[in-house]
Amino acid sequence: MRRATMAVTAVAVLAGAAGVWTVGAGGAGARAWEAEAALHDAWGNRLGTVSFEGDEDHTSVRLKLKSVGQVPAHLAATDAFHGFHIHANDVAANGDGCVADPALASSTWFTAVDGHWKKDPSANHSAHTGDLPSVLVLPDGTAELRFHTERFDPSELKGRAVVLHAGRDNFGNVPLGGAANQYTANAADAVTATNNTGNAGDRIACGVIELG
Repeated sequence: MRRATMAVTAVAVLAGAAGVWTVGAGGAGARAWEAEAALHDAWGNRLGTVSFEGDEDHTSVRLKLKSVGQVPAHLAATDAFHGFHIHANDVAANGDGCVADPALASSTWFTAVDGHWKKDPSANHSAHTGDLPSVLVLPDGTAELRFHTERFDPSELKGRAVVLHAGRDNFGNVPLGGAANQYTANAADAVTATNNTGNAGDRIACGVIELG
């Protein structure tokens, strides 16, 4: 991967088969690295899929949500953006996988997949390896998104998890200071939440990534 850059393209129609044949490191007709995750809510309902297809130059990411309508409306607002990230899912002490009990507070859902995946332990949001563009959920509860990234290859994703959040992602873009056009943090926790997650709120859908 050459640079940590992303190009985002909004699409109205998701076309094509799940498998893509590319010219990559394996030569003409070689199948690129592929990975996929199925997103489920806390009740086990399948909300959609996220796929990753890569070659030697970039990784193409494709998200399709068929509906968030079964998630409580205060957590899954429609006609709104939602944070979308790859989580590390690598701390055994916290559990493993997309575990959630809908009878418990939403703040406890899917916490076993840990924080955002980051190759640089000192990186803050939005410089984490797993920080992705936000998802615009349409008024009917569906969403589609495609983009390219050079931050990772699909071969690195096995066992990690993709998470859709309840709130908007601020991407760390909160100008703190005393000027009229800046903000004063009301607590250190607010700064920590921005640095760790973009303050995107509870986790409303989750899927563990498997290689294709």
